[in-house]
Amino acid sequence: MSSFDGLSREELMQKVVELQQGLAELSEKVDTVKGENTQLREENNVLKDYLNNLMAKVGKMPNLGTTAPSKVMLQQNPDGAQSVKVNDHIGELTAPAVDD
Repeated sequence: MSSFDGLSREELMQKVVELQQGLAELSEKVDTVKGENTQLREENNVLKDYLNNLMAKVGKMPNLGTTAPSKVMLQQNPDGAQSVKVNDHIGELTAPAVDD
């Protein structure tokens, strides 16, 4: 029939206990993963709402993108990247150097 044939009653009981413990551990892992999944879904919804609100506010900004971009101030970087001063309030953005 199976690998349980020929085992004594005590050995069978021990196997049943082992299988029950394994099942309990798997059930606990499933519950943990379900909880993590629920938390990630909630965080995703918060981020989605935040981005939607942000995009709605940006859409209401007047003259956004209607003027020509200003000249950027470039500095050489010994690491081979270009630092671009965007705005005194934003700081510097670093992008990889591009061969012209």
